[in-house]
Amino acid sequence: MTKVKIVSCCLFVLFTLPAFAQKEGIRFFKGSWDKALAEAKQSRKLIFVHARLYFSTISERLENEVFPLKELGDKYNQHFINYRMDMEGRTGRSIGEEFQVRGNPTYLFINGDGDLVYKAYGFTSNIKRFLILADTVLRRHEEGKVEIFGRATYEKRKQDKVFLVEYLKQLRPLGIQQDSAGKVLDQYFSLLKPMELKDSATAYFLLNSPATVQSSVFEYFISHQPFYNNIVEEFPKLLGNVILNSLAKAIDVNDDPLFWDALVASKKLENPSLRYPFSVFMFTNQYYVKKKQVKRVIERAPVFLDRVCQMKDEEILSKDRQQFEELMYPYISGEKDSVMVWNFGREKESWRTVYSKYVAHALMVTADIYLQNTRNRTDLRKACIWAEKAVELDNSNYKFYPVLSRLYAKAGMKREAITTMQSAITMAQEQRASPLVIAIYKRALQEL
Repeated sequence: MTKVKIVSCCLFVLFTLPAFAQKEGIRFFKGSWDKALAEAKQSRKLIFVHARLYFSTISERLENEVFPLKELGDKYNQHFINYRMDMEGRTGRSIGEEFQVRGNPTYLFINGDGDLVYKAYGFTSNIKRFLILADTVLRRHEEGKVEIFGRATYEKRKQDKVFLVEYLKQLRPLGIQQDSAGKVLDQYFSLLKPMELKDSATAYFLLNSPATVQSSVFEYFISHQPFYNNIVEEFPKLLGNVILNSLAKAIDVNDDPLFWDALVASKKLENPSLRYPFSVFMFTNQYYVKKKQVKRVIERAPVFLDRVCQMKDEEILSKDRQQFEELMYPYISGEKDSVMVWNFGREKESWRTVYSKYVAHALMVTADIYLQNTRNRTDLRKACIWAEKAVELDNSNYKFYPVLSRLYAKAGMKREAITTMQSAITMAQEQRASPLVIAIYKRALQEL
């Protein structure tokens, strides 16, 4: 009897071990993130990070359906240290900010120095995609390629100008939303000698790197505008972009000091582009709306927009031509190839009225703020004038007409409201707008 039991147990183990082995997929590291980095450095392996949200059903599916697969485990266990990271934890938030993790799930491949070698997004249950991803990453690792250097590498090499240039190129696609970019840029700037700063290529590189108005780089250039206007092509535009990007970031992350610094700086720019004042105006309105200070928009908008409405047709046409010539210059000079632009002919035609359409956009966006936030008839009729001007400047934009119609209705001008909404429906149909949009317009007409 005892022998039978022993044989039965042996047979059970013999036949069940392969079954359990088949289920062994990716093994995740159990220690801390610092220990994982140390292990990666010692073994010279990369860390495969499954950057996940704790309660994500997508992440759960990966954990339960994909990562347990043996073929995947064989590949990833051999070549990587696998780490499961909760992006809502302290370490996860830090890594997410450093490498701009914006999707769920995200897969990060990080070396022992904390540098990002590769980043990928998205759910898939196709095991071949994970295997191809692994091969791609391993090849990059063998070639010594890094997508974004980590903080530790920066601290070691921050006195190396060549390294800093490479690092800034990596950070450029992330924009100024990457907070460390400004620190890296200022560090590089601090290492440059006066003669290097006078080089137009260096100045161009600095101005195209992620910077805000609070950076040393911006403070330097805003104080030396006359000199750089003469040596850097489109210098006012580049400097203006820093200001506008700073305004956008300040609004996005609720950074009041940055907003006010940018607004002050906006008034110091010499020779701004034609559209620049309208951009500053709209960003300022956006800030007040977000802060629930719409009264400030209503107080300040007439000073700017009434002056715009007084512009003569000849002046607008002249600025349209000027803007068109500026946009066409790179193609005429051979700097850019029109063959590389899909449907260049249509694009070129749209450039002929790019200024007037931008002005129209500023007028209509502000009129819509009035529509949503005031019942004062005097204010509403002023907004009607702005919306009428917008329609005049961009009369093929059917989306403008419903706003104007609603303004008319709210201002007590019912006949004009009906006529304008009818025009919106006709134009939307002619331009093959979505049936849903047309249905919404028809319903709005019935309600007038």
